[in-house]
Amino acid sequence: MHTDVPLSGQLVPAEEIARRVVRLQHGLEEKSLDGALILDPLNMYYYTGTIQQGLVFVPTAGEAIFLVRRSYERARLESPLLKILPLKGFSQLPVILADLGLAATALGVAEAHLSVALFRTLAKTFAQAVFTDISDSLSLIRAVKSEYEVDLIRTAGLLHQQVYDAIPAMLRPGMTEWELGSKIQQQVMALGYSGITRFVASGAELFLGVVSFGESGNYPTASVGPGGQMGLSPAFPLVGGRRRLGRGEPIFIDAGFGYEGYFTDKTRIFSLGPPPAAALAAHQLCLDIQEAARSRLKPGAVPSQIYREVQDEFVFARGFAEHFMGFGSNQVSFLGHGIGLAIDEFPAIAGKIHTPLEANMVIALEPKKGLAGIGLVGVENTYLVTAAGGEKLTPGTDHLIVV
Repeated sequence: MHTDVPLSGQLVPAEEIARRVVRLQHGLEEKSLDGALILDPLNMYYYTGTIQQGLVFVPTAGEAIFLVRRSYERARLESPLLKILPLKGFSQLPVILADLGLAATALGVAEAHLSVALFRTLAKTFAQAVFTDISDSLSLIRAVKSEYEVDLIRTAGLLHQQVYDAIPAMLRPGMTEWELGSKIQQQVMALGYSGITRFVASGAELFLGVVSFGESGNYPTASVGPGGQMGLSPAFPLVGGRRRLGRGEPIFIDAGFGYEGYFTDKTRIFSLGPPPAAALAAHQLCLDIQEAARSRLKPGAVPSQIYREVQDEFVFARGFAEHFMGFGSNQVSFLGHGIGLAIDEFPAIAGKIHTPLEANMVIALEPKKGLAGIGLVGVENTYLVTAAGGEKLTPGTDHLIVV
């Protein structure tokens, strides 16, 4: 039995998709391109409102065309685009576009999301075309959120708070990191979120987040963030491992929450009983660093300048640099990152990002500090860039919570 709308969730409004297409078309026109081929799931969702097997062709002028291998039927149910066509194979593309009167000799593609094999297929299909990388353009367009997107992220933040409010009641001495992670996973699923978070840079999907007790937070990690974790085994270094919870050690919980595809990112530190004084002092300085960065999240501010100023004033001047933003080799060179349909969107608050911030960008700030023999402390919140500085979208106390 078929339905006119998805069984759950909401459809992306047609006017929202139309605005996104127009913004992309302006960029394509500036680059003198005939159009863009979009194949990766996140950008496909952004420009169609659904994720299917196929691709989107956005011409420099006119309507976007959604060419779908599977499921054409579901694409028609979920996407507001008017031109949705079935596609049997890539070899059909030049003929379909030619029949529609569309040129395809100068094409934009997101090289960051294309495998070598897929790019070779495109190059063979459009043998006379010249390809231009538009990865940065697509990232910058997605970085500035509409009011529709901001509302979804606000809702994610409110639901996220319900998850963290429930954590103190989950804690008990001797439980494993995996047990706590499982309880948190059950909570996020009860609120309508699967627990899978998406990443742009690697194309990876992370299960839930990081749950670390004590020195597990300093365990070496391949993650792009500062938080270490052992996991159940080298084959699954995610969520948490078999370390058992003791009293007075930092309980580091860094998890995203997604609502209708949009994420907030959040870290809080808990402890069963008072933690060491060094943990409390380091955590407080992380809060000061967060506030210094938050107050600078204004339109026109340059991320690299924010990074340098905060590093100079709060990290280097106060002797806080060792193990800041990760213990040892876990150390990363940023203070925050963009967030939206993925956890790691543009822009990062980092030394090499010189593109000025714009209103309605959404940034997760995450100052954290590794302490030898203790673990990882710090905080993470998701903020909206406004003229008054970052507006917090992840409510709740930022202080270390003693249970």
